Amino acid sequence: MKRTKITQDNVHLLLPNKVAQLADRLLRSGKASDMASAINMVYSSPVYAKMECEKTKYWWLGINALFAELISNNE
Repeated sequence: MKRTKITQDNVHLLLPNKVAQLADRLLRSGKASDMASAINMVYSSPVYAKMECEKTKYWWLGINALFAELISNNE
């Protein structure tokens, strides 16, 4: 089985699931009032900017680490 290399051209394919999980955490933790605002918080965050840049390797981080950084940036 051939493995696909993650590049700047395809890293965006990994992000929707991470965005959904982060938004869900924001909602469940009370940091967002509804799913739309939670998704907006993720997309407008420095964490998302880092995730969409392949060179940072933030797309590789787990949800716990991403959420902790997302919260620390919003406080």
